[in-house]
Amino acid sequence: LTNIDFLVFDQFSNHCMANCLEPFRAANTLAADQLYGWNIVTLDGKSVKSSSDLHLMPDQALSDTTKADFLFVIASYDFRQHDTVNTRRALRAAASRYKTIVGLDAGPWLMASAGLLDGRYCTVHWDIFDEFAEEFPNLIVDRQRFIWDAALATCGGAMPALELSLDFTRRVQ
Repeated sequence: LTNIDFLVFDQFSNHCMANCLEPFRAANTLAADQLYGWNIVTLDGKSVKSSSDLHLMPDQALSDTTKADFLFVIASYDFRQHDTVNTRRALRAAASRYKTIVGLDAGPWLMASAGLLDGRYCTVHWDIFDEFAEEFPNLIVDRQRFIWDAALATCGGAMPALELSLDFTRRVQ
């Protein structure tokens, strides 16, 4: 069983979340087995609201998670408001509990701000790409749809999230 925690922030993209999660659900269905398990987490364990006003109740707070295989960081709209000292601290602490951290959409911004992407090859949503590259000159930023770099991955948006998840299922199983 591959365990995945999805860290979601207010104003996350439903499209990005669904495109990332559904391939894992489909893999479980097609295999008639539990290949992937997942939890939804938020920084504080409280519900969040997507960019289309859908409420999502998490399973737990990020600080309550234990060791797992993957942490997917999903930030979309309002990501700058989530780029706080508390978020950076929480992501750095979480890095020791996960084998791999994956940033989706604007999630790589939060990862970079926390220092998790220093010197790494990465990407981000196309709409903030130039600003991201300028804000974090210590990163190797490329306009790829998604990028795997050792125990980190970054993804440029909703459709690339689907591609990343499909690639992920090929890599993991």
